[in-house]
Amino acid sequence: MLLLGILMIISGIMILMLDSIMRERRYEEMEETVMPAERRTDIKGGAVVMIGPLPVVIGSDQRMAAVLMVLAITLMAIWMVSAYLGHFQ
Repeated sequence: MLLLGILMIISGIMILMLDSIMRERRYEEMEETVMPAERRTDIKGGAVVMIGPLPVVIGSDQRMAAVLMVLAITLMAIWMVSAYLGHFQ
């Protein structure tokens, strides 16, 4: 189970790194094609707080909340499988 936890942490770090690289490339492309006055500054975000197996989802818009709900359901399933296998004793 320790190996699974380590793999999940490493994969999360890798996803964050890839996302930051992709956002930087998109930002550079947008700077080349969009005039400064036409830039959009709306920011979307959200969070999932897991309290035991129960998720609390916070999102700035409906689409972000839906994406985070899928993440929360996935985290709940992982927690339930781990509890069923006896890893939380």
